[in-house]
Amino acid sequence: MAAACVLFLGLALLGAASAQSRCRMGPTASHTACGLPDELANFQGYHECADAVKVGKPAAVKDIQQMVTAFPRVKASGVGHSWWTEQFCAGDDANSLNIVTTELKSTLDFMAAPVNPKRWADAGGVDPDFPIQVNEDARTVTVAAGITQRRVLDYLADYKYWKEPAGWTLPAFSWYIDQTIAGAVSTASHGSSMRFSSLSSQLRGLKLVLANGTMLELTPNSNRHLFMAAGASVGRLGVIVEVTMAITPQKAVRRTTREMTYRDFAEQIKRVQDAYAFSRARGDRNGMRAALSQLDETHAFLALPSATVLRTDFAYLEKEPAFVLLNAFPADGEPGVQAMSGPQSSVGPQAEKPAVRGTDRILSGARTWSTFYLSQVRPKLSNGTFESRRAFLSMSDSETAATATFLPYEQFEAAVPLERAGSCLMEVGNEIFGRDRLWEGFRTPVLTRFTTEEDFYLSPATDGPMMWLNMEDYLSRSSGVPNDKFHRTMALLRQRCGARLHWGKAGWPEHAKCFDGGKEYPNTWGHFGCAVQELDPQAKFASEWDGWVWAATRDGASVPFASCCGPAGFSPACRLAPRTKC
Repeated sequence: MAAACVLFLGLALLGAASAQSRCRMGPTASHTACGLPDELANFQGYHECADAVKVGKPAAVKDIQQMVTAFPRVKASGVGHSWWTEQFCAGDDANSLNIVTTELKSTLDFMAAPVNPKRWADAGGVDPDFPIQVNEDARTVTVAAGITQRRVLDYLADYKYWKEPAGWTLPAFSWYIDQTIAGAVSTASHGSSMRFSSLSSQLRGLKLVLANGTMLELTPNSNRHLFMAAGASVGRLGVIVEVTMAITPQKAVRRTTREMTYRDFAEQIKRVQDAYAFSRARGDRNGMRAALSQLDETHAFLALPSATVLRTDFAYLEKEPAFVLLNAFPADGEPGVQAMSGPQSSVGPQAEKPAVRGTDRILSGARTWSTFYLSQVRPKLSNGTFESRRAFLSMSDSETAATATFLPYEQFEAAVPLERAGSCLMEVGNEIFGRDRLWEGFRTPVLTRFTTEEDFYLSPATDGPMMWLNMEDYLSRSSGVPNDKFHRTMALLRQRCGARLHWGKAGWPEHAKCFDGGKEYPNTWGHFGCAVQELDPQAKFASEWDGWVWAATRDGASVPFASCCGPAGFSPACRLAPRTKC
């Protein structure tokens, strides 16, 4: 009965949202909860910036360039799919400007009324100003920054009137696809793939507005160092205005889902962990690929209150162990794969808007809520053979709207190195299901995915394959107090499993205090700092986060960090110095 009431309430809220659409997610995914584009807050109205911070609504790219030069502190925003205030906000005063990339006229027009590519077939060619441009020969798609991943995927799936009658798709995409494409790339957002890794590894080029207002165009071949920095830059280097992504033809994909216990799943991951570690120690690359192939494209939903796991795997004709890659985008060498009308360009104050309200009904009945949410997931995991766009897992547009308006939540994601993944699940599981009953802090299933290594400097997978645990805290906003059992689980993942945090999600203030990039990213933090020195030495794009800190030594003596930077990044003659001020 409780589950039925919850579902009814969610659908009722969804109906209200569609009647008062404000979000820039397209007509079917929009809802009323978004702060953006008028208030600087996330998609549920939380993590607000200071009232004095200005909102920039550019109508064209040239407006973005002018806005960037006019303000000393700038940050790009999309639809607000973020849970980290300090990284989201450009600053805390009237000299700070968040530029909302969804407001470009061509982007607004398309998001309000998505175009079927058949229109261009009938017209004899694609409008050159259209914000999505497909190059079938190069197998790429070029997209304006503020277009959402969903709209790109749907457009590609319908792009079947020329050379590929099955249509196209991104090689691997996220569970949540109503995030802007530039936001997804800049935070190394991901699906589950041991070949294509995150969306950053599918990047083939981008355009970036720099601190002086000029445009920088980067490809892997134009400047490899800066490309490896910009491909997962968290908005720290400039405002991304356009990305070019790899695409692949759609194909028939067989989806298979199995239900198992948490312990059985943990043991499966432990066997993969051991096989991978054994082959890696022997330098057996084929053995490493064979191990990774067991988790290629695997999704799992871990319902902790019931210790139940739904594991989904995918198969298709060419899929075999050799198909996976040990590094989807190496630092050297080739990558792994060939009614929403808004105002004209303006800068102005924010408009106040209420956030989604909590309810004390979510505070009890952990098992009931978990069972309910798992029941909502099951139909999406049904066995069968489908085209790529339907087979691989993502939230539907109605689910985006319903979950956003139903109850407030904080989303965390921990990236655990694969060489610890199974051991981590077992060790943390002992605490979750132990006498302290940490599972009581969870309501929704933990979405678990896997990606291979990629060498982008700030990718959490920059030095090896990862297991990703996406977790949601539904209690703290409704109760008004921290969800201690949830946070204890997060702390275990950080302290015992060496987990890194997702750059666009929650947990940084609580679980990454005094962040020391040299410790967390020992092989790449210096390289990214050198890119910052080259492109934004005055910290225009530094946001409010205090973690963008670099110091260096040479021969044991402190030296200016910039003196350790060259065309290829951080000099091997220097060493990163520990962070001292915090």
